Amino acid sequence: MSISRRTFLAGAGLVSFGRARPADPFAEFRNAFKGSIIVRGDADYDRARAIASINPTTDKRPRVIARCSTADDVARAIEFGRAQALEIAVRAGGHDLLGASICDDGIVIDVSRMKAIAIDAGRRTARVESGVRSSEVNAATGPHGLAAVLGCNPAVGVAGLTLGGGLGWFLGRFGAACDNLIAADLIDAHGRRRHASADENADLFWALRGGGGNFGIVTAFEYRLHPVDRVLGGFIAFRTEVAPFLRFYRDFMHAAPDALAVETSVVILDRPTILCTACWSGDPAEGQRVLAPLRAFGPPAADAIGTVAYAHLTDRPSGDFWARAFGAPPTGAPPVGAVFDYWKGGSVDELTDRAIELIVTALETASRGMSIGLGHYIHGQVARVSAAETPLPRRAGQMTYFFDANWRDAARADAAIDWVDQSWAVMQGQSSRSTYVNYLSRADDEAVRAAYQSNWQRLVALKRRYDPSNVFHLNRNVRP
Repeated sequence: MSISRRTFLAGAGLVSFGRARPADPFAEFRNAFKGSIIVRGDADYDRARAIASINPTTDKRPRVIARCSTADDVARAIEFGRAQALEIAVRAGGHDLLGASICDDGIVIDVSRMKAIAIDAGRRTARVESGVRSSEVNAATGPHGLAAVLGCNPAVGVAGLTLGGGLGWFLGRFGAACDNLIAADLIDAHGRRRHASADENADLFWALRGGGGNFGIVTAFEYRLHPVDRVLGGFIAFRTEVAPFLRFYRDFMHAAPDALAVETSVVILDRPTILCTACWSGDPAEGQRVLAPLRAFGPPAADAIGTVAYAHLTDRPSGDFWARAFGAPPTGAPPVGAVFDYWKGGSVDELTDRAIELIVTALETASRGMSIGLGHYIHGQVARVSAAETPLPRRAGQMTYFFDANWRDAARADAAIDWVDQSWAVMQGQSSRSTYVNYLSRADDEAVRAAYQSNWQRLVALKRRYDPSNVFHLNRNVRP
């Protein structure tokens, strides 16, 4: 039986009937909203609610998705959500591994359409709205011979990345994304605009540089840029025994100069293949010398490292590279349909022999589409910033890891999720207490407190000041 849109909205609790309640809160909200409002039953509802890591645990159905186009839209969405007692989720890039940017029966405040970027090449700064992704910033800064300090994955949104600290290719030279944040504009839990910088709302500015999305919705960031044009880097692949390579990788990174970052994944297709992405942002001749041991290991099955524009560092190499890397050329047309993804991560204070053994054991039970990643090695400038300067935990020698599963056949979901969960659980005995927050795969109080260590109490005090009702709690939540 078909029902009218108004009847549907009334059943969802978004419309008021009766002469005793003359106002229609949803209609008022929609009329004042400049962006787009999507509700259940709309043609684009399923597409709009999908996040980057869509899987059975993140397959949720909000009542309203508010795609904001301005900061005023964000404020109106917060006010409407609170007035209607709706749970509030906030989405920018949608890559959060906890699926915190989606909720059941609440409102998703989606800033992904807020895309303005303004580059001031003379001041070496960029003002970036919160829906922008890292690749979009790289494309905008590149023509000026400048680069922002963001993450390693160009598809990730700058908002969640920066608010969680932001570790990336330049961590050794320039620190984390949060270390290069100059200012931020935010809408707080009461719908009020705030500007945060070292000179204005300095306590809030401190909290935003690693304290996550606990204190409001940031609508714009201002970043310091650095004179980086071309880098030496790209992909290199090995088809060799995993344990010896990981021991080499550990020692290689232990000696890494500030300008070097190398991310490593072990990918399962017909057999485990080690895929590294390197980035050297210093003198090219020195970079050739530094990268020589990595490029000589094995030797590699495929090597696409070269001098490239920074914005194109992670562009996919040619098909020939993948044929050599994985032992066979691609066959047939690429598969179609949804790609499901589930992953969990953490940090290790040191990549011990025991940790390597556990990784190798996990690979023995892995199947096609599963992978294990290592990277974000803490060294250089990011480790020189004092622990109290921002909430981001910093421990020299620490690195992150993740277990990931991708699949297209829905029947594989249980097995894929079980492999990630079990592998991650076994790894906990080797894991750091103070985990990189963007990789923290638990949201309970104990895990969040442990992640922030000595900065925990200061974050709690600021949460009480800026969000005492814990409106923004779908995150690594600092409870007030």
